[in-house]
Amino acid sequence: MSDYLPHEIIIEILTKLPVKSILRCILVCKAWHSLITSPNFIVTHLNRTILNSKIDHPTLFIRHYDKNDHNEHYTLHREDETFGVSFSELEFPFKSPIGYFRIVGGCNGLICLSDDLFGDMETIILWNPSIRKSVTLPKPSKPKSPHMFVLGFGVDPMTQDFKVVRIVYYKGFFNGYEAPPDVEIYTLSTGSWRSINSAAPSYCMVEFMWSQALVNGVVHWIANNRRFEFRFRSLIVSFDLGEEVFDEIVLPDALAGEIATNLSISVFRESLAVIEYDKEIGTMSCCVWVMKEYGVAESWTRLFNIDLEGTLEKIIGFRKNGEVLLSPRSCKLVAYDPKTGLIKDLEILGNTRSFHVDTYMETLVLLQEIVPQMGN
Repeated sequence: MSDYLPHEIIIEILTKLPVKSILRCILVCKAWHSLITSPNFIVTHLNRTILNSKIDHPTLFIRHYDKNDHNEHYTLHREDETFGVSFSELEFPFKSPIGYFRIVGGCNGLICLSDDLFGDMETIILWNPSIRKSVTLPKPSKPKSPHMFVLGFGVDPMTQDFKVVRIVYYKGFFNGYEAPPDVEIYTLSTGSWRSINSAAPSYCMVEFMWSQALVNGVVHWIANNRRFEFRFRSLIVSFDLGEEVFDEIVLPDALAGEIATNLSISVFRESLAVIEYDKEIGTMSCCVWVMKEYGVAESWTRLFNIDLEGTLEKIIGFRKNGEVLLSPRSCKLVAYDPKTGLIKDLEILGNTRSFHVDTYMETLVLLQEIVPQMGN
């Protein structure tokens, strides 16, 4: 085909194919192998996939841990009328020595896994399920004393390079943590960690309970500001993956006065969201807030309350249609409609902390590292 069609037309055709078909095309000839595994082709295919995901029905992946077979399961669900009825399952090739992995986040086809959920193993993996390829990150600098750390994952919007940021706090007096912390960044293109000199935050993230929200190329976490009039005050810490600088986002007074462990950060329809629980353990109800205009504190809006009469455990994520995916105390995943109050059982069982929901797309990221054996 390459003898009869212009190079640009071949690229146009191949980038429209699904990932599985593209992987078969790699073996057609050396020229196609070189083309498909080139960084330019992978980025072109990725950009087309991102554009199509905004037009077509997106896909969510749901992770849960099955205590019967002691394995993590990742199922794919289309954001359409088949959600909760029809799904497919990804092959998960890893086994955490401590149960199941913490999912730091998902971005452009990569899922960042860390085995620190119940310990301090510090093995971090970037996994692309579409091409069954992964990269285990080199060990970061070994902390010099008792510590806790927080991770963030996403893509630099300027260079399209994937980055993992690691923020390490050391034990201080009265079982607290000292600030500012040490900060390191892993960049996929270089395959190595480096320390950064930008001003690290002088406030502390929530130990063990931390999670991230990626919006506009910026990673966000819930944190405590202990400098505020000698009292704890909650806020959002952000890290720009392009500029590699920290910033903070002020929460409305109703949230800032809450204990940070009662707050959880998320993404609702591409906007930054904060979930306010009435208490960390034995939750009765929660409230969902959204920052409608990014970076504008006055745009924080209380969307709705959820009260399941003492059966609510945790909000796991949100669907495009506004449904809330949550875990009640029956250790299962359900879809809750905040407009009608109706609940749909998704028939997915698991430990509440093992549930994770994120967007999913098939991409070729990491493919350039695959070098199959080929003939002439």
